Amino acid sequence: MKIMMIQPNYHSGGAEIAGNWPPSWVAYVGGALKQAGFNDIRFIDAMTNYISDDVLGDMIAKHQPDVVLATAITPMIYQSQKTLEIVREVCPNAKTIMGGVHPTYMYQEVLTEAPWVDYIIRGEGEEITVNLLRAIADGTDLRDRRQILGLAFLENGEVVATEAHPPIKNLDTLKPDWSLYDWKQYIYTPLNVRVAVPNFARGCPFRCRFCSQWKFWRKYRCRSPKLFVDEIEQLVKEHKIGFFILADEEPTITKPRFLALCNELIERNLGVPWGINTRVTDILRDENELPLYRKAGLVHVSLGTEAAAQLNLNVFRKETTIEDNKKAVRLLRENGIVAEVQYIMGLENETLETIDETYRMARDWEADMVNWNMFTPWPFSELFEDVGDKVEVRDYSHYNFVTPIMKPLNITREELLKGVLNNYARFYLKKSWEYWFEKDPFKRRYLLGCLWAFVKTTLNKRFYNLSRVKQKGIDFGFDSKRILTSEQIADLKENKAADVNFVGTISACGAPSNVTESFPVGNAILMTEDHCDIQVFLIEDDEDTRISLRQSLRDQEGIDIYSEATNAETGLVLLTSIAGADVALIDMSLPDRDTLELIQEFQKIQGESDNPNLKICLLVEPNTEEQILANLTKLNLPYCFKNAPIEQLTEAIKTAHVGCTNQDKLLLI
Repeated sequence: MKIMMIQPNYHSGGAEIAGNWPPSWVAYVGGALKQAGFNDIRFIDAMTNYISDDVLGDMIAKHQPDVVLATAITPMIYQSQKTLEIVREVCPNAKTIMGGVHPTYMYQEVLTEAPWVDYIIRGEGEEITVNLLRAIADGTDLRDRRQILGLAFLENGEVVATEAHPPIKNLDTLKPDWSLYDWKQYIYTPLNVRVAVPNFARGCPFRCRFCSQWKFWRKYRCRSPKLFVDEIEQLVKEHKIGFFILADEEPTITKPRFLALCNELIERNLGVPWGINTRVTDILRDENELPLYRKAGLVHVSLGTEAAAQLNLNVFRKETTIEDNKKAVRLLRENGIVAEVQYIMGLENETLETIDETYRMARDWEADMVNWNMFTPWPFSELFEDVGDKVEVRDYSHYNFVTPIMKPLNITREELLKGVLNNYARFYLKKSWEYWFEKDPFKRRYLLGCLWAFVKTTLNKRFYNLSRVKQKGIDFGFDSKRILTSEQIADLKENKAADVNFVGTISACGAPSNVTESFPVGNAILMTEDHCDIQVFLIEDDEDTRISLRQSLRDQEGIDIYSEATNAETGLVLLTSIAGADVALIDMSLPDRDTLELIQEFQKIQGESDNPNLKICLLVEPNTEEQILANLTKLNLPYCFKNAPIEQLTEAIKTAHVGCTNQDKLLLI
């Protein structure tokens, strides 16, 4: 069976300014297919090669594939639909399959607009794609497709969605096929070297309201550092990769795993620099380890600072503060790591003054690099529930972070875009001088390379899609048929085009929320860590208390902070997603859970998580009722008063570490 994989020819003027990126889905899905015995696979990167529709049609017709797979993020969706329509025209018997974030949630809309799409892969694609292609190869897909998990398709004119496929339990089973790429095409402009985008971890337990990753992946999972670095070594030695960026949303959340990754890279001495995206809180947590990260080759960190105003940080549910952001930038710079900050622009309350404020803040933080991203209200994000009735532009091809989709209340879209472009111009104009005085030779060369990428794409007008800026104004190019009236918006909201809910627990995307992992307990793979210190998972909402506990506990012999959460909801998600921590130190007075309910939920989770040996230690208020304390003691739940000396808390944590798990008990008070 001949399989063709196509990256649609879509461009936005965003991330492409740094070079051409190999689309990771091709290696991972292609590798899974190779493992399953499908060896006739061809990849066409229409995006990198700017392949026009007519030329692509000729290539497909010449190859005559049996199956064609295409991907689609939201701004790519129309081009992806067009790509598969071309397949249907020139190769009518081929099965057309689409995957990606957008069709995962919006499959009803996609199948209605593009009925030539035979199947949509919903969620994590490797195992679903293999199951579907096996059925296609056997000629049984039409008969058996309702039993294949994670699909959506049309049947007799009706949209059918099967139950969600469980997340891949063990990411070490992934065997990406990096030979599918023509590597000479993928060059990272700042260093003029080949670039790869491998996947160390999947998922994100944090619930930023503008995002959907926590719904898409459903669990946070991490690969073995040693096996992952084996893959990096293969990329360097066989494919001459000179830079890599982790594709992960949150690679640093499990500190021991990330430390192990860095140590493995240091031991191999591959000499390849790399970059990541991560959270401000993890940089603050890892202040003492940043020199090790730099030694391992980590040279570029993009921080999700997101907003210049605390109000907007709260709206996004970022769980950070302005001062946190500023400190994280300083720590990275002090350790020779490029600190790039991200701002989200264009919310309702945006003004010319707030746009200017982000520029002044970036200068005050002394950030090495800045991206000003337009607020893009994904139609399947939680924040869209609040703002959707104000989003008349439903032309998804412009949902690309460089186009103002929402119009602020007090300025025009044109004023917003010009204000952001002005920020870029004056920020990098100053940096064009400052970069030359960077003392670190590598960092200086790297930053000047980044500046060249910025200048190059500005001159050819690809940066931020500058070609739309005309003498008489800005042509946003919205499809007039996709500018909705208030009545049309209300109708869409009523019919719920996106298949997703936001009820606290992470449900299976695009299917009933009671779908669980189908792995028997005996097959569970515990992600244990080799460490001597007691790894503490800290769950504390008060910022001052959290910082004080983090610093004080690290000063105690045999204690380290594994990860952190700032509310019960995130803590619950983390406990079901990560493995390796020894003790969860939980504030009993978290604002988003009743005390007794909180303890019951944590105890229940212990029996269901990847880390059933995780113990619980509670932080309680000094005025806690005697009856509650007595019941905690009765159930062998170690606790410590918040005002107790740090030595006493350390003993409580150590007591919890050697005590029973309590996972089979319920709290009855």
